[in-house]
Amino acid sequence: MKIENIRYYTSVILLVFFFFLLPASLIALGITKFFDINEKFRHIVFLATYTIIVFWGLRFYIPRMRGVI
Repeated sequence: MKIENIRYYTSVILLVFFFFLLPASLIALGITKFFDINEKFRHIVFLATYTIIVFWGLRFYIPRMRGVI
């Protein structure tokens, strides 16, 4: 693997991991308020939401950011 590809994948993965924290937390907050989920299960809802959004983001952004970064 070229160093160029390693730099590209590292930058896109870090972008996806850090920039989807806020939307995942807002969606998880909405889910916990709408379904009246207890506080001790709130972190499980956040982790599930964050995992789904990050997998979607990696699947969507890795091929599309090739010419940008």
